[in-house]
Amino acid sequence: MEVTTRRFRQNTEDACRNGNLRAVLDHATRYFQSKRAAALAVFDGREEHFARARAARLTALSRLPELLEQLEQNASAAGVRVHWATDAAEARALISGIARENGVRVVVKGKSMITEEIGLNEALQSAGAEVWETDLGEFIVQLAGEAPSHIIAPAIHKSRAEVAELFQEKLGLTGQSIPELTLLARQALREKFLAADMGVTGVNMAVAETGSVILVENEGNIRMSTTCPPLHVAVMSLEKVVATLEDAADVLRALPRSATGQRMSSYVSVLTGPRKAGEADGAKQMHLVILDNGRSKVLADPALAEALLCFRCGACVNACPVYQTVGGHAYGWIYSGPIGAVLNSLLLPPDDTRDTPYGCTLCGACAQACPLGIDHPKMLLALRQQLRTGSGFGALHTLLARHPLAYRAAAGTACAVDPDLNLLARLPGLPGVKGFARSRRLPSLKTPFSARFRALQTSRRKGDA
Repeated sequence: MEVTTRRFRQNTEDACRNGNLRAVLDHATRYFQSKRAAALAVFDGREEHFARARAARLTALSRLPELLEQLEQNASAAGVRVHWATDAAEARALISGIARENGVRVVVKGKSMITEEIGLNEALQSAGAEVWETDLGEFIVQLAGEAPSHIIAPAIHKSRAEVAELFQEKLGLTGQSIPELTLLARQALREKFLAADMGVTGVNMAVAETGSVILVENEGNIRMSTTCPPLHVAVMSLEKVVATLEDAADVLRALPRSATGQRMSSYVSVLTGPRKAGEADGAKQMHLVILDNGRSKVLADPALAEALLCFRCGACVNACPVYQTVGGHAYGWIYSGPIGAVLNSLLLPPDDTRDTPYGCTLCGACAQACPLGIDHPKMLLALRQQLRTGSGFGALHTLLARHPLAYRAAAGTACAVDPDLNLLARLPGLPGVKGFARSRRLPSLKTPFSARFRALQTSRRKGDA
């Protein structure tokens, strides 16, 4: 997909003018929040369970190299062919190579943000394969030629009427109600499952102690993608490993309740290697691609490593007032909402995401909603600080902050010359300040409290005298 993070400001302005989009987002996010609230209301000991899930993820990050080696050893022993990819290009080359070696013509895919991240569909199509998304939401956005706009609901930005029109245009099939549209998609995809040579999925978790891959879904399409074709390729980012099945169970108690408001997702598949002798179903050949793509660098940063705890439940996205206003496509890449603002900034070049960390009100709704206790606003502030480091304004502010007399003199001069800060947007050499001033109505400068307090004390002493 085209990365448009550099146009984040323009994207958000365009989205704010789309009244239909805002109405659809408001309805959908309220629905997800109400489902989640109902599920958590009857979740006994939820804070303890959330703490256990966080502990499982923290343990995994603290032991990541060791657990990844253990995962490779145990998965290989179970018959899985394990591959390592440093970046998106290497992952695409590996998977395309597997497809070519096996003469793959038709690929069915389960919902996977990581394969969106690496642009896998285009690579497989270039290798001569026909690629079909089989998650209903992903199928809809694929037909529309769009990227997903939500972590768990890729077509959340589409109304039912828009989906009906899309199916009529692209498939020649007519339906109006949600059950009718779902049936039409099922009919269109069933033949693809049966004809597929390769199934591709992401990985919700990989268990180091057993070499197992865990997949969570509600539609059954992932189970079809991993059992109908003779070849299964699972793609995971390296932080998705957990140490034990017990840790995986702790995560699973929190994930579906926060994602879709369910006690447990309809389908939870635990795959330990390809089909064994005597088994009736399952892929005959299984590959696991473990991708870094910048995450090792993130892990090494104490201020930002917490982003790798995320298990993509989408709770922060649904709670975010910015997302509720502009939707997912405004963020310009695969990930959206608070966690998207963080991940996009960490995984893309800094010059491509300079505005992204500022797409946040710092209201804290995301951190409050996150079952793993991820502090998104804190990380976004850290990213803003990194962007300011070395900038003209940042260096000037640092200099003045270290010299109180100079700071007071500069503030006093500004108060005398331009108390309403009307000239700020026209100052040369400070592009960051100019952009900030143009998009905000700034408060007038006031006499510092310290000066007013001294004047009050002086006045009182004169009165006493």
